[in-house]
Amino acid sequence: MNLVATLWWLLFCTSVGLCVGSFLNVVIYRLPRDRSLRQPVWSACPACDHRIRWYDNFPVVSYVLLGGHCRDCGETISPRYLFIEAVTAIVMLLLLDAFFIEHVRLGLSDSVFGLTDQLASDWPILTAHFVMFAALLAMSAIDLEYYWVDIRFTNLVTACGFILHAIWTPKHSAAWFRPNDTLAVMSIFALAGLFVVWLWVICRPPPPESEGDPVSDDRPADEESRRAESPHEDVESDAPKSRMVSMAFAGIAVVLLLLTIGMLFIKEMKWQIPMYPIRVGLPLALLFVAIVRESSVARDSDVEIIEAIDEERHQARGMVLREFTFFIPAIVLAAFGFWLMREGSEARESIATALHRTVPMWDISFFRRWAPLEGISTAAAGYVLAGALGWAVRIVFTLVFGREAFATGDIHMMAAAGCVAGWPVVLLGFFVTCGVALAGWVLTLPFKRTRALPLGPWLFLSLLLVTLFYEPLIHCTLISRALVVINVLFFGNSQFSPII
Repeated sequence: MNLVATLWWLLFCTSVGLCVGSFLNVVIYRLPRDRSLRQPVWSACPACDHRIRWYDNFPVVSYVLLGGHCRDCGETISPRYLFIEAVTAIVMLLLLDAFFIEHVRLGLSDSVFGLTDQLASDWPILTAHFVMFAALLAMSAIDLEYYWVDIRFTNLVTACGFILHAIWTPKHSAAWFRPNDTLAVMSIFALAGLFVVWLWVICRPPPPESEGDPVSDDRPADEESRRAESPHEDVESDAPKSRMVSMAFAGIAVVLLLLTIGMLFIKEMKWQIPMYPIRVGLPLALLFVAIVRESSVARDSDVEIIEAIDEERHQARGMVLREFTFFIPAIVLAAFGFWLMREGSEARESIATALHRTVPMWDISFFRRWAPLEGISTAAAGYVLAGALGWAVRIVFTLVFGREAFATGDIHMMAAAGCVAGWPVVLLGFFVTCGVALAGWVLTLPFKRTRALPLGPWLFLSLLLVTLFYEPLIHCTLISRALVVINVLFFGNSQFSPII
């Protein structure tokens, strides 16, 4: 019976991943061109403008059956869409594998009754991670071509992180990395400070419009962009060199999707074969090669982003100092939260009790132990600490080198990822990003000599790698010692475990 349930969940998660990947293709095309995601609601071929039939719009399957061509005009369909659909489904399966089959993360159910029982308890955290990586994948595809990150993605991920963490507080989740009481209060107070600044920013009068648009807002506006595109349209037909992936990459992605399903099913049949590194390693390797290949394509945006950074270099230090002033309310309120939670404080005990107070929810098993403030503080700590890391890197290195050192879009990505996955994942992922991005940049030098480096794709790949290998990574001698030192220096604990 468990095998049947496992197969059903594998196929269900694959279907969800394919459908989300199909939608991401629309998002990746429309947003940079300032097109609406709601209109038109139908799909059409960009070459002949014929509306695509419903039976020709199934992810992956329709592409294969049509041979990669439009049924009406025979125009080639870009293989990028096949690749995105397959990769999104693979990511969904890898998260299911890591969380509920290989158990590389503590704090998740290990019920002997199988995937159905495990997902009944922990579906919120799986959903939050899938939303996060789907958004990161879409942002990466856009960043590779335009050096532009739309923070609407990160806002969605952050909202999902707070909501799903707030409802996911089962008893076994105590092993998930949760902040201690002092860090939780400081993070919530810091968020309150950020909220005040946000209100001030949106309520103040808009600045006068300057001549010209910033590079990050440049959107291609050609005749094709006015057509009703589809998830399977060849949006790159006017620029073949800009295709994200070739048919070979798309075909490999589909094969890996089928292999992942097969290997996961074999794993559930209790065959003692150490296939997890293979199941995870092959898709990660494919993503690395695909990012390198796409990064090697020379684009006009490479020159434009460098010119924009050079033009602003004289104002860079002043810019980040002004940005730092926006965080003063958050810093002050976080310090106030620390003061409230100091040893001997009268408020300390009552605040700690409130943080962990459970709310009775009738006889609903999912909410048998529901402590919403505990979940919210977990998301808040991840968001604040991951964002603080990104802003610290941006401010310090910009002041040192005199030019913009770290894009704000990448910082928003880190903060949103911290809200969902936690600050240790983002901390490790940031250092992994530096390594893999440097390796990728070196590999692209023979093809494209530019100082510009879109960091979004490498951040996506690194965060995925750390998520899938989290427990083995933090138990490495070097990393575990570094985390203990960070904990002692910044959080005043002699052990790392109380924080997480």
